[in-house]
Amino acid sequence: MKKVFCTIVLIFLIAGTSYAQATFSMAGNYEAEGKYWFNYNATPRSNTGTDLYKEKSFGFYEQDINLYPKIEMDSTSLNFRIAITDTNWGANASEGSEGITQKDDADFTNDDNMQIERAYLSHSFSNLLTLDVGLMDGTEWATTFSNDKQARWRVKAVSITSFGAFGAILEKDNDRGAFASDDDYPDNFEGEDCDTYGLFWVGKAGNIFIKPLLWYVDMRNIFFEKTADLSAYALAADQDLGLLFGDVDLLLFAPQIGFDGELGPLYFESEFNYFIYDLEAKDLGLDEKWSTFGIYLNFWKNLDSMTPGFIAAYGSYNDTIDDAIAEAMSVGNLPGVLALNAIHSNASFDFKDDFNSTIILGDEIGWGGGGDLLGATLLKFYVNDIATGINPLSLNFYAAYIMSNQENTDYEDATAWEASLGADYNITDNLKYSIYGAYADINYDVTGIDDPDSMYILANAIRFTF
Repeated sequence: MKKVFCTIVLIFLIAGTSYAQATFSMAGNYEAEGKYWFNYNATPRSNTGTDLYKEKSFGFYEQDINLYPKIEMDSTSLNFRIAITDTNWGANASEGSEGITQKDDADFTNDDNMQIERAYLSHSFSNLLTLDVGLMDGTEWATTFSNDKQARWRVKAVSITSFGAFGAILEKDNDRGAFASDDDYPDNFEGEDCDTYGLFWVGKAGNIFIKPLLWYVDMRNIFFEKTADLSAYALAADQDLGLLFGDVDLLLFAPQIGFDGELGPLYFESEFNYFIYDLEAKDLGLDEKWSTFGIYLNFWKNLDSMTPGFIAAYGSYNDTIDDAIAEAMSVGNLPGVLALNAIHSNASFDFKDDFNSTIILGDEIGWGGGGDLLGATLLKFYVNDIATGINPLSLNFYAAYIMSNQENTDYEDATAWEASLGADYNITDNLKYSIYGAYADINYDVTGIDDPDSMYILANAIRFTF
C-alpha cells in the first residue's frame, strides 16, 4: 500500500510542479454489492454416496474501487489503472493481509489493499499512428463474446487511414529469457517463452463496422514450474509437472471477425471465433491438433419505453482430446493422460468471463467449467430500460435457455433455463442503485448424476462513476 500511495503522490507532484505544461486527469468508479444465494450447487454431483447436493444458502458483500489517472503532455500520455480493496467484506486473512486481496494482478505480489493494474505509455505521431507500450488491457476484441479482459505486457501500433484503422500487437505473456542469466537455467531458455502476435483492421461499409483479427499464440513448455497434487495416482502431493510431462508446447491460431451497426430499424452486433490448437509433447508421445469455434448474434430495437432484444450464441465441443486420452490409457501412458486432462477445457469453446450471458449460470458459476458458459448453446430474450413512469427508475428482464454441447463429460446433453428481473434507480447522473433477482434450473442427463434443486440469487448494488 505504501508503494502505491507514494506513486499516486508522485503523479500529483509531477503533474502540478515539475512539468507545468503537463495536464493531469482522473476518472474512476466505486461499486459495493450485497448478494444472497439459495441452493448454491455450481457443479454436477452424483446421486449416490457422499457426493450429494447441499441445500447451501449464504450471503456476503463485495466491493471494488478503480482509479484511472492520466498524465498528458502534447501528444504523449501515461495511463494507469489503480485497484483499491477489490475484495469481499470481512474476508479471512491468509497471509496477514487483513483479508484484503486483489484480482487481475498480472502475477504481481499483492501490495496490501492497493494495486497498480495498468501502466502504459501512449504517443500519437501526427494523428496517423498511435504507439502504446507497457501494461495494458488485453484478451478482448470486437464484442464481449469470448473476452476476458486481463493485464498484458504489449506493444501496440494503430494507423488511421482512409480505409480504416490497421493495427499490430506484440505480447510477451511469459518471458523466461529474462531469468536465463542464472546458471540453473539451460542455454535454450530463450525459446521457452510465451509470445502472442496480432494483426487487425477496423473498417466500415455503410452502417456496419467490420472488425477482423488474426491472433497467434506460441505457448512453450506450458507446465514449466507448475505443481499439482497427484497423490491419487501414486505420485507426489506436490508433483512437479514440468519434470513429469517434459516439454509440452501448445500453439493457438485464432482468426476472429466481428460486425456491429444498423440493419434497417434494428441494431446488432455479432462475432465469429475459430480457435485452432496444436499440442506437441515429444516426451509423452503426443502430437494432437483440434479446433473449436464460437458464434454470437445479438439484435435489439430501441423503443421509447424499452429496449427488447434477442441473443443466440453457440460454443462447439471437439472430442479429439477424448480420443487421445483413450489411446494414452490403452498403452498405459499415465503422464500423457494427466497432461491431456490438464488442458481438456480447450476442447470446448468458452464464452468467457466478460460476456455475462446470464447472472447465475454464466457470470457467477461458469456452467460447464468455463469463465462463462463452456461448450454450450444460448438462446436469450431480454428487455432493458423498461420505463416505469418514474423518471429515475427503470426495469430489466431476461429469460434464457441453455443446452450443453459437451460430450463424454457430466454436462453431456444437459439443459438449463434462467430468468431474471431487476430495477435501476439513478440517484444522480453518477450514482445508481440496483436491485435484482435471478432463478436457474438445471437438468442433467448422465447416468449417476442427479439434478440439483433450483438455484436463485437476490442482490443489490450501488455504483458511483466519475
